[in-house]
Amino acid sequence: MKKLVEVLRKIIIFLIVIIISIQFIRAYIYNRFAPELKKWHDKSSYKEPDYRKFKTIEEYLDAEKNFLKEAFSEVEVDSVDNLTRFSKNGVLSSLDKEGNNINASFQMIPENIKGAVLLLHGLTDSPFMMKDIANVFYENGYYVLGLRYKYHGTYPGELVKISQKDFEDVAIFGSKMIKQKLKDVKNPDFYMVGFSTGAAATLQYVTSSIKKDKDLLKPKKIFWLSPAMGVSPAAKFGFLDSWVSLIPGFKKFQWLDINPEYDPAKYNSFPKNSGIQVYYLIKKAKMNFMKLSKKEKMDLPPVYSYTSLVDSTVLDKDLYDIFFKFENPSNKLVIFDINRKFEEFFKPNLINLNLREEALDLDFKFDVSFISNYKTKKDDEVEILNYRNGQFSDEKNTNLKWNESNFSLSHVSIPISPNNLIYGQKSILGDLRLKGENNSLYLSPNLLYRIRYNEFFEYIENDIKKELE
Repeated sequence: MKKLVEVLRKIIIFLIVIIISIQFIRAYIYNRFAPELKKWHDKSSYKEPDYRKFKTIEEYLDAEKNFLKEAFSEVEVDSVDNLTRFSKNGVLSSLDKEGNNINASFQMIPENIKGAVLLLHGLTDSPFMMKDIANVFYENGYYVLGLRYKYHGTYPGELVKISQKDFEDVAIFGSKMIKQKLKDVKNPDFYMVGFSTGAAATLQYVTSSIKKDKDLLKPKKIFWLSPAMGVSPAAKFGFLDSWVSLIPGFKKFQWLDINPEYDPAKYNSFPKNSGIQVYYLIKKAKMNFMKLSKKEKMDLPPVYSYTSLVDSTVLDKDLYDIFFKFENPSNKLVIFDINRKFEEFFKPNLINLNLREEALDLDFKFDVSFISNYKTKKDDEVEILNYRNGQFSDEKNTNLKWNESNFSLSHVSIPISPNNLIYGQKSILGDLRLKGENNSLYLSPNLLYRIRYNEFFEYIENDIKKELE
């Protein structure tokens, strides 16, 4: 027995040595060949405004405005020609024509308030990503509040500080601020919209936060855009890399991606800590959801989700899984298909996917709509295939159509209108067409050809309007 224990001890020690050696080899290779870190890959010396200190949203917005100005002053560059979000006067500056930072939180106040909506953006981006959706609610008489998570909208080095609790806190703070705004409104409706990580934050809010604090507002309905209900399981082991990165000379190893920061409202560089924290947020929200009784699940607000069939950021199977576990039959899942005109260029699993057969096999207990040219294979003949209560109904002759060169939507495109000034069809980033020789840029080609706007935004807009009536 003693010999067996000794053998096991030696095996364990050997495995630990192997793991540590592999980690150091990976760190050495990455630090040697990864791009150099810039000053915006460091942490800011300025402290984020603390939500708990503010009694009104106006107080917070003023404090945040000053904070963003101070934070950007640490990394701003003067060159007009510099294609960076930190250029004061560059074409991709984060400042609009009035000098306001587009990454800031915002509110929109209609003349006659019917109700309110809280908008929660995704990981690495800012409230600007929610502006197009915000207009839909605002034009229909709703007070709109789009809040910025801590460590977002400044520079990527700040994401090293973030924790999963920061996503929860912004939802709670937003609910309290909205409740204050609605105190004089008779029978107001409250809605929540979550994009990507924001969807996980809304799930955490309705399954945990409301139960802990009965004074928080309960949303009448929830809208999800490219919801993050699952990310790579490898994210939970990112802390091992983070530990190694604390050793002098291995600082780059805390980054999954180090890219030029040309996007004015979204980080291109990605520290591993942020992926870890989103993984734990999703895990926590799902655990809270699974603890609910069947009645409690039925009492959850209806969820209307919009997602691309292909999404390289999140795991779509996790979204479908949680929809099957929802008990509310009013839930709706909308899937934007690939452009079937380009089927020959897609992977076999996508080419062979028959949407109608999939729906029949899965027997959805909720409403499902496929936006697709599966039958026609033509850009200008996109149909809507609706599945409800075991029955199909097709909507033809829609106004929906593909741009002739686009083969799919993307994770980041879902909340963005084609008319968006930064990401839209005729914008600098939305119409980016860089061409040249292989291996010349250290930017991934995936970043350059990824579509930034939703050609079918009109469908989401009309769907939301219908649900508000």
